[in-house]
Amino acid sequence: MDTATHTVPFVPAQCGGWPFLDDDHAPQRLLTAAACVRLARRDGPHPVPHPDDLATVLDPGEALRIRALDLPRPLPTGTLTPQQQAAIRATVDVIAHLVPLWAPLLMALPLTYLPMPAGRASVSASCFAWPQHILFADTAFDDPAVLAEQTLHETFHQWLYLCEELTPLQQPCCTQRVTLPSGTSGRSPAELLGAAHVTCGLARLWPLLDVPGPVRDRRLSHLAAYTRGCRGLIADNRPYFTADGHALADRILEATS
Repeated sequence: MDTATHTVPFVPAQCGGWPFLDDDHAPQRLLTAAACVRLARRDGPHPVPHPDDLATVLDPGEALRIRALDLPRPLPTGTLTPQQQAAIRATVDVIAHLVPLWAPLLMALPLTYLPMPAGRASVSASCFAWPQHILFADTAFDDPAVLAEQTLHETFHQWLYLCEELTPLQQPCCTQRVTLPSGTSGRSPAELLGAAHVTCGLARLWPLLDVPGPVRDRRLSHLAAYTRGCRGLIADNRPYFTADGHALADRILEATS
C-alpha cells in the first residue's frame, strides 16, 4: 500500500539504527519524531510541541483519525475476548523476557488489538492505513508459539510504519507489485522490505521459544527459505527504493548474511 505524503526525513543514525534490527535503536526518538509529524498534519506547524500533545497523537484512536486525513480506510469492528487480550499481554511479556533488548519496543508503542473479520484467511494483519491497530484471527490463539510469532510479526510492522510516516521506502507513485516468497501477490516494494524486516526478527525469536525441537527446526528452515527469497526480490526491486529504502535493504541483507 502506498503511504501518505511525508514531511520529515528519517535518518537511522539519529535513532540508533532501525527498530528491532539494531540493538542501539532509541525508540523514544522515533516516537517523538512521528508524533511531531502527526501534530503537524493535524494542526499545522508546532514550534515547540507540548509533551501532552505528543502523547495524544500516539494514542491509537487519534493516530487512526490523523491517518484518515490522508488515507481513509474503514477499520474492522469488534472486540477480542478478555481471555484473548490477556493472552496477548502475556505473550508480549514472554517475548520481552526472551529478548530483553526488544522490551522498549514491545512496551513503548500503544497498540489496539481487534478480531479478524470473518472469512479472512490470515492469522493476523495490519496495514499502514491503520496505525497502531492489529487484527488477530481466533486461530492465532490456538498455539502459544503461533501467537508469539504473529504478535511479534505485527509489532515489527507497526514500528516500520512509524518510520514510513517520516520517510518513504519506495519511490513516489510506484506501481511495481511483488509476489512474496509465501506466494502472496500484489505487494509493493515497501511491503517487501516490511516482510523481510519481520523475517529477521522471527529468525531471532524462534530458537528461543519453548517448542519441540522438530517444530523449531521446521519453522527455522521455512524462515531461511523465505529469507533467501526476499533477498532475491530485494535485488530485483532496487530501482523502486528510495535512499532510506536502500538503507533498510542493506541493513536487512547484513542481518541475514
